[in-house]
Amino acid sequence: MDGRRMTIRMRTIDRGLHALFACVLYLTILFLWQRSYARSCSALVFPALTFLAIFGGLLARRLERKRFAVDYYLDRRSSLRGLLRGALPSVAISLATAVPLAGFLVAFAALSRPTDWIFFCTATIAAPLLFSVLSAWPGSHFRRETPDGVRRAAVADVLVARLAGTLLLSVLAAVYVYASYYGWIPAPGEHIFPDSMQRTLEAFSARGRSACPVVQDALLATTQIEGLSWHVVTTMAVSPWLHDMLRRLLWVWFFLRVAMVFGGFVRGLEGSILLACRAVGRYRQE
Repeated sequence: MDGRRMTIRMRTIDRGLHALFACVLYLTILFLWQRSYARSCSALVFPALTFLAIFGGLLARRLERKRFAVDYYLDRRSSLRGLLRGALPSVAISLATAVPLAGFLVAFAALSRPTDWIFFCTATIAAPLLFSVLSAWPGSHFRRETPDGVRRAAVADVLVARLAGTLLLSVLAAVYVYASYYGWIPAPGEHIFPDSMQRTLEAFSARGRSACPVVQDALLATTQIEGLSWHVVTTMAVSPWLHDMLRRLLWVWFFLRVAMVFGGFVRGLEGSILLACRAVGRYRQE
């Protein structure tokens, strides 16, 4: 019994270290994008890799949900069974979800401040730790087989990664919003000119300059929307109720943006962890 426990413990440590390496690699890709987006279009390889990590995590979860629904709800003789068992519906849904998540994340990372990277680094370390802890319980009660051999991560890995990601996303978004609301993360006051909308938009737009036209256009739209929202909320205070309404609208937009940004980041961490689990499983099979 002691030997079996030691083996399980060593496997947990091994999987945790591989998951940590994959998450750090994912964070490194995002950091390299932040350092290189202003130079040339070759930097677009980093958003592409970020998208693949997000897409991989979403697809793994979608495939398991679809497989369970098809096997549980549909009769084996149903003509719909063969159609829905294919990967095309899951791929399409995962693509439609991953594109906006990756877009919000890479735009936020390109314009990020040092305080933002504190949250990114904390999440990068916390995700594999949560994955390892939850793999012991309740993950030990989940099914470990893979429906397609070594082509996918185990069912338990997919469930535990999503559970860890959901917990992490809830805490991460709540702390970030709380810190922003109470001024621990300061507003971009140096870019706001209440007496001139044009100067405000120019100041915000200057943050997103890039030598690549595609990146330039995308970041220009992002920064101008952000600059316009800040200018409106700081200048259009004609009446108390109007000011309160605009402030609420700004916070609603802020909440949605934070949810999309950290949602994309956490989904990418999940994809990185599952990729590490898949690689370890294939290596052991070989």
